[in-house]
Amino acid sequence: MPDEEIEKTSRVTGSGRLSTSDARDGVFRPRIQQLFIHFIAITATVSLCAGYVYTSLRTDVELVLMLAFWGGLAGFIFSSLVVYLTGSARLGAGLLVITGIGITFAPAYYEGGIRSPYAVWFMVVPLVGGLMLGSRIAYLGGAAGLVATLALALLDPRLPLAGSNTQTTAMMALNMALAIIFCTALGAIVSRLIRRSSYELTEARNKEIEKNEALEKSSKLFRGSVNLSNDAIVIADAHSVIEMFNPAAEEMYKIAADEAVGRKLQDVIIPTRFARDHIAGLANYIKTGEGEIMGVKIETHSMRKDGGEFPVELTVQRLPDEGSIRFIGYIRDLTERNRLREELARQEKQVNLNRRLEAVGRLSGGVAHDFNNLLMAINGHTDLLLFRDDISDDVRSGLKEIAHAGDRAASITKQLLSFSRRDRLDSRNIQLNKVISLLNEMIRNVLPTSIEIGLELSEELWMVYTDEARLEQAILNLILNAADAQPDGGEISIRTYNLEIDAAWAAGNKELEPGDFVCVEVSDLGTGMDSHTMERIFDPFFTTKTLGEGTGLGLSTAHAIVRRSGGTILVESEEGTGSTFKVLLPQAEEAETYFTEPQAQVRREGGATGTILVVEDMDSVRRLVVRTLSQQGYRVLEAQDGERGYDLAIRHGDEIDLIVTDVIMPRLGGVGMVARLRVSMPQLKVVYVSGHAQDQLDVTDVSDPRTDFLYKPFSLEALISAVERLLVA
Repeated sequence: MPDEEIEKTSRVTGSGRLSTSDARDGVFRPRIQQLFIHFIAITATVSLCAGYVYTSLRTDVELVLMLAFWGGLAGFIFSSLVVYLTGSARLGAGLLVITGIGITFAPAYYEGGIRSPYAVWFMVVPLVGGLMLGSRIAYLGGAAGLVATLALALLDPRLPLAGSNTQTTAMMALNMALAIIFCTALGAIVSRLIRRSSYELTEARNKEIEKNEALEKSSKLFRGSVNLSNDAIVIADAHSVIEMFNPAAEEMYKIAADEAVGRKLQDVIIPTRFARDHIAGLANYIKTGEGEIMGVKIETHSMRKDGGEFPVELTVQRLPDEGSIRFIGYIRDLTERNRLREELARQEKQVNLNRRLEAVGRLSGGVAHDFNNLLMAINGHTDLLLFRDDISDDVRSGLKEIAHAGDRAASITKQLLSFSRRDRLDSRNIQLNKVISLLNEMIRNVLPTSIEIGLELSEELWMVYTDEARLEQAILNLILNAADAQPDGGEISIRTYNLEIDAAWAAGNKELEPGDFVCVEVSDLGTGMDSHTMERIFDPFFTTKTLGEGTGLGLSTAHAIVRRSGGTILVESEEGTGSTFKVLLPQAEEAETYFTEPQAQVRREGGATGTILVVEDMDSVRRLVVRTLSQQGYRVLEAQDGERGYDLAIRHGDEIDLIVTDVIMPRLGGVGMVARLRVSMPQLKVVYVSGHAQDQLDVTDVSDPRTDFLYKPFSLEALISAVERLLVA
């Protein structure tokens, strides 16, 4: 290692590290070297003075000795003073060596030269100086010793104690020189080796200190990040004893860190049912170094202080500690995530249900609308035949059966249109308790005697705004469904009560808005339903009954009716424990306007007069209406669509007394045709007919006294009454 890397100024850093300059010259730090020089200088000064006094008391001091005394005294004092003033241990040591060799030379001169006992210091000074103060002092002391030895050898004949012969003196001088060189080399080499070792030890110590500081810094950062983490972090040893429990863990497990640290995991956070598996898994890892859960995310359950379990996401890793086996676990509470996931799944199911209902609703609504037109022709022509008096009783009986079947078919299409939201609602404010009481009297005669009905009706029930007949049908469907779930008999409980829906509850059901609702609750203790059945109970045509026992429209129709009234139906059920259906309807506020079909009136006696234009794209319906009105004595004109009807009305002008027109037709609908005609015929009277729902129509003049509306399939009596009312008005 280069000397310049070693020979630097010594210092101790604030962190406790030693710089690489701690061994510039010598083994010891500069401060110790300075103290050593002061000690040697003071000790040598005291010894020199004591020796001089002792010698002067016994004999006269020679001039040389006196000069040596004063020179040595000055050298020792000056070397200490130089160190004190300059702080240079090397300069003070050099003066100390020169002075020491000098005062050693004087007594050696008087005591036998190189044969004097004092000559041994020529070897001791470079050896001890080198070891204590560095190689440079060794070299300086060695050089000074060689010069002194050479001088003594040359002065040997003139010494006060002369040697025996020249050959002996030369041999002693040579040996002395070799010894000095050896001691000098030994002191320098050993000093350099010791200095190198000191440097390496210093470097090693500094690296260790830096490593410890880095570890401490890393540990502080780790502890800081652990304490700030939103996830629970737990550290445990190979015996499953908790060593660290961060604040998030305290919050999650409802236990203080002081209470958790020192206890085993299975006693604090691991459920009892998992404790045996945990202990076995830990023992297997200690033995083999392999673990199934190490380094991977798993979903499991953990345990709070009160013993309650909750879902968590767990990741376990081994800490990089060579001295021992320690584990760190990252734990995330999945309670909220699972709740949101379940809520999202429930909402997705609800959305899928709504989509299915909408798709099937559109299909069934379209089919029902077209079927209503067919029923209009079937039922209408049947009524025309029944008006005749020249048919036999057998024919009349058959026609009545056809009419009865047509009425049943019309009832089914009404259910389809209720489900598809294409029928009209005759809504008004109603009192549910009255509806249910009347329904209870009727249903008791229908249900088996083994079925009991329990009523619990709130006395201060709010009003609701809906179609009473449709709501009665929906509740009846729920009651019949509850009865079917108890084939061996049982009890059906019907309750009514007011209910306030807050934002939190409404957020869990997208079909509801916060507000005041009236609840009709229909419960049974029957077979109940599994989750798969509950997902599909409102699907049209879905039924758990055997083939031929049900259409699958009861619950779907009830759901559609309630939804159209602004409410919803909630279901609670478990297999073997029964089911509860809750019909929620908003409290009535303002009445809305819906189309209503006029009641049939008694026809006028005698023939009718006037010209009526019939505009209908369905041939069978148009022919039926034309035939019916013609038989009443009216003059009837007919057209297949609005464009032809408009042209026909313009050609006949004031001859037209009334128009019977379908609302929706190809090319031009009835509403558009009437709007054009009333520009030039403002007093024109109109009877609109349609099988579509109100929200699909653009009829804005229904409340006009010159206008009426009939919903298909309507009876011929209703048609004749509407025409007569408008013509008479």
